[in-house]
Amino acid sequence: MSLRILATAVALLALIATAGASGNSDIGYPSPEAALEALRKNPDAQFSIKGGWTIVSLSEGGNIVMWSFAPKEHPAYPAAVKRIMSQKEGAWYLEMKILCGGTKADCDKLAAEFNELNERMKKDIREHHGT
Repeated sequence: MSLRILATAVALLALIATAGASGNSDIGYPSPEAALEALRKNPDAQFSIKGGWTIVSLSEGGNIVMWSFAPKEHPAYPAAVKRIMSQKEGAWYLEMKILCGGTKADCDKLAAEFNELNERMKKDIREHHGT
């Protein structure tokens, strides 16, 4: 999937109706390491590094999926955050799943940080693209 398609899809998130709960840890893999290893074998996966985090973007079943893998020095390491953006009946939805190997406090902080990022992303999109 091209970055242009991804950018367009993110712009469409102005229509997001809900954001998923952060307590869901079913990322589809037994560990963050297993998820990253599988994604490295996926020819459709696009990789980047931002602030030490490994970011992976791809399309799965018509949904936009963005993975964030914590760097080794992060307190919640090993951790993977999977955000799934899907469209249903004209509205965009964001579901977030986290698998975290840190302490409960570090994992709770990670979830809170990503929930805040999700809210800021929705706010920025609404401000720039309307609701």
